[in-house]
Amino acid sequence: MLIVLRLELNCSLEVKPNIKVQYLVTRWGTDPNSLGCYSYDLVGKPEDSYERLRAPLGNLFFGGEAVSMEDHQGSVHGAYSAGIMAAESCQRHLLERLGYFDNLHLVPSRGVIHDATFPLQISRM
Repeated sequence: MLIVLRLELNCSLEVKPNIKVQYLVTRWGTDPNSLGCYSYDLVGKPEDSYERLRAPLGNLFFGGEAVSMEDHQGSVHGAYSAGIMAAESCQRHLLERLGYFDNLHLVPSRGVIHDATFPLQISRM
């Protein structure tokens, strides 16, 4: 993972084990309860629904098509843009907490780092 970061960021990355940040990666492509799911608006929904869904809870950040802005709810475009927004919010949170990334140490949730995959979803309608 660090090699990938070095290649992507084109910089040297020194990781110090002072502060640990834990993360969780979900595998929607293998989860039978979410394969092919999408969200939709209910008639009469509160106007601030998306702002409330998008709001972080402490250091837990939400992304995905259900919290998308710009009228892209229920689409891949919405999932992508909301994921970028959640990642940027997480980055700002870490910078405010740490002041810089020199002390950042990534720890996978299960102790194993998996290769990144991009599964294609086909609706089971």
